[in-house]
Amino acid sequence: MRSPGTLGEVLYADKSKAREPEQAWVRLVRSVAAGDQLALHALYERAHGPVFTSIVRITANREIAEDLTLEVFRDVWRRASGYDPAQSTVLGWIMSRARYRAMDSLPAGAAADVLESREQTRALSAALAVLRPEESHAIEAAFFAARLDQPLGITKTLIRSGLHKLRQVLAAGNGDATPASDRYPCGQSELTCAYALLAMPPGQTSAIEEHISSCPQCQRELESLRPVVDAMASWPADVLRPSASLKERLARRIARETGRQPVLPAAPEWSEPDWEEVAPGISCKLLATDAENHRVSMLVRLAPDASYPPHTHAGVEELYLLNGELWIEERKLLPGDYNLGQPGTGDERVWSETGCACVLVTSTRDILR
Repeated sequence: MRSPGTLGEVLYADKSKAREPEQAWVRLVRSVAAGDQLALHALYERAHGPVFTSIVRITANREIAEDLTLEVFRDVWRRASGYDPAQSTVLGWIMSRARYRAMDSLPAGAAADVLESREQTRALSAALAVLRPEESHAIEAAFFAARLDQPLGITKTLIRSGLHKLRQVLAAGNGDATPASDRYPCGQSELTCAYALLAMPPGQTSAIEEHISSCPQCQRELESLRPVVDAMASWPADVLRPSASLKERLARRIARETGRQPVLPAAPEWSEPDWEEVAPGISCKLLATDAENHRVSMLVRLAPDASYPPHTHAGVEELYLLNGELWIEERKLLPGDYNLGQPGTGDERVWSETGCACVLVTSTRDILR
């Protein structure tokens, strides 16, 4: 980013681009408070990616993260009437609920588990180097419920080859031998791998479960893949997505509380903004602009070895690290960490050796030096 100047001068230099106003998010919260389920789903579309990613990074478990993401948006439904725009942006308010839920879910003495998860992150990142891009894409899309633009048969083949490569690399670090399932695979091996990722279509799940229960080879294969699947919570991506079914689960949960029929939008109405490079190595995705209170909610991505300019906080700054590693002065943040900057304070050195992505809620009047 260029300096000197303010953050807003950099972010809004292109006057021709339309920006999503914070007031649009606030109106959705007000509609949720009035009982509008479609407004809740609209907020879900805007915020569920950062929410889910943050919870995954803290809990290191996708299934737990999906359950907690559901609870976060149920909190939004229940607490919408208490939201105060003067205190925080809507995204900041939702992210704080997500962090509270995630931290509250951790068992006592979870520090060792957090350290283990971070070591797992490093191991997985190193192991991913052995995958072909199409294998990596297939595994990520299957595990995090993204859409694949290729036939299911090809996808299953890519998933199996990629998972087995990852398992071999991760197991080699522990001195484990190659399982017999690699040398003598069952004909249903590809389906077993898809099942391990929870990626089977609902209509096929029971059939593969029945097969696995009677096939020792597939049982061994499934067991050997568990460490790899556990490591998937550390998948290095800016924003992860929960299963597509989570939106329907949310609708059913709210319907039970209201005694009404589940309500789902016919199609997503939110068009997520594009990444914009605002300086060499620094990209931003502006999610909401609060012109009245001079605040912005955005995703920020630093390339490897990139630095954010020295700056002074004009208001409260909240940062939720989603991916990679980030140094703020002498403090090293890892995925799932949170940083709070108070008005009047400043940061001289903010940089990332690995590259990183974060949710940043801050003042557009921050002074860049």
